[in-house]
Amino acid sequence: MENRGSKILRVAFPYKNKVEFYEPTRIHLAPEYIFLENTFSPLIELGKKDGNPEAGVAEEFNWVGDELHLKIRDDLKTTTGIKITAEDALFSLKRVLVISANTHGNFKDIMCPDEDIKDIEAPCAGMKVKGNTLILKPKGKKTFLLPMLAAIDFAVIPKGSVDPKTLKIVDYKNTSGPYYVEKDDGNGKITLLANKNHYHYKGNIAQQIELVPAGIDGEKDSITLFKENKVDFITTIDKLNPEKVIDFSEESGAELHSTMNIRTFILCFTSKGLKRFNKEQRLWIGKKMKDIFRDHFLSKSGFEVVDQFFPIHGDGSIDDEKMNTVKSLFQNSNSPVDLSGANLSIVRLGNTSEYKSKITEVFKGLKVTDGKNVPAFLKYEDESEMPDFWIGGPDTGFMEDIGLISYSLNAGIFGDIKQEIKQWLHDYMTLETKTKRMDRLKDLHKKTLESAVLVPLVSAPYVAVARKGWKIELSQIFANNPLWPVIKK
Repeated sequence: MENRGSKILRVAFPYKNKVEFYEPTRIHLAPEYIFLENTFSPLIELGKKDGNPEAGVAEEFNWVGDELHLKIRDDLKTTTGIKITAEDALFSLKRVLVISANTHGNFKDIMCPDEDIKDIEAPCAGMKVKGNTLILKPKGKKTFLLPMLAAIDFAVIPKGSVDPKTLKIVDYKNTSGPYYVEKDDGNGKITLLANKNHYHYKGNIAQQIELVPAGIDGEKDSITLFKENKVDFITTIDKLNPEKVIDFSEESGAELHSTMNIRTFILCFTSKGLKRFNKEQRLWIGKKMKDIFRDHFLSKSGFEVVDQFFPIHGDGSIDDEKMNTVKSLFQNSNSPVDLSGANLSIVRLGNTSEYKSKITEVFKGLKVTDGKNVPAFLKYEDESEMPDFWIGGPDTGFMEDIGLISYSLNAGIFGDIKQEIKQWLHDYMTLETKTKRMDRLKDLHKKTLESAVLVPLVSAPYVAVARKGWKIELSQIFANNPLWPVIKK
């Protein structure tokens, strides 16, 4: 279909799920976040240049003593005209508490650490509505409340779009976001239309979004689809690695968007791997994996050497002196290990066939598979089914981001001991001063690097490409990919 000159944006999307799959309280991988941030909106948004809290569904927010007052927009409606109110916001936050499974921030620990909210209709101390204002009274740790509310886990969902018994979203047409679901073919091709009643709506944004499955389950990759004029936009969370997209943009003259290097390719050991390999063996495995990935990726566009998870000079990063100690541990490691029977899962890092042979050549007997999810988010009937380690490419960020920190902990990036990690996060959030929190975060970061539980390999930017005629106005400091900043020139 020729669509130049129209406001239909065909988007290469690396998933083939039905709309019912997408759930704000269960976000494991970036494509889920991207779909949800375009169809639902949070109370607070973060500025794309400085990361500071800005108006979202709440047009005004301020602290009145120890209460956070969030004034909901009076003119925000779903596409069919259903008004979105403070009652919907209250319902959505209580829904998070009842389901109790979200990955970006521990809301319960802030709002009601001593209450067990099991019923959506049950009162929750510290949460109330006055007029069209949502009032939250946290029990301490209020430093994190505003930025946490910007995560799409806490998106506002119209109460009428949720089944009152199961709490499942049943209506993806009446949403709070800039787009709503118009059509779903059940095989991954989903049509989104712009909600003209939304505060992000403008005449020059895409009026219709076509999500086209790309690079998954036998589908052609995004660049091939772009060349065949079947898609107009490749997202920041595409299946292809950034160098492919960067090189393609240079060849084709398509518009390129690139973030700072906030994506870190990492090797992480699971609970199974931590039992199987001691520290010296993990250091040796990490050293060899660093060599493989750097040999493969550093000659390609966008990649840089990285020895820590957080970007240098960013919050949580370790100073040069301490990093030299960590580097020396890897450089001096000399404990070769037989990996026969061990399993490595590679989660969403492009075409693994390009470097899989290098891994199996160095690590004889190692089984390498393409993982569909981070092991910590999968359920195994037996630990023997779990991989010993996995490689992925999560985003980090330069600023303290409780949502990303919480996600990294839940994903097992800093160790796969859930109860200890839960306690660590609780203790971290009790610290009122940022200096103390950074000391604690840096200490955890350093310990996981020194013990080779976490092994950074290389860093890369998140990139996106648009066909000529479209302009990309995304943030350079965030990995997410809202579609309304892709505008028609």
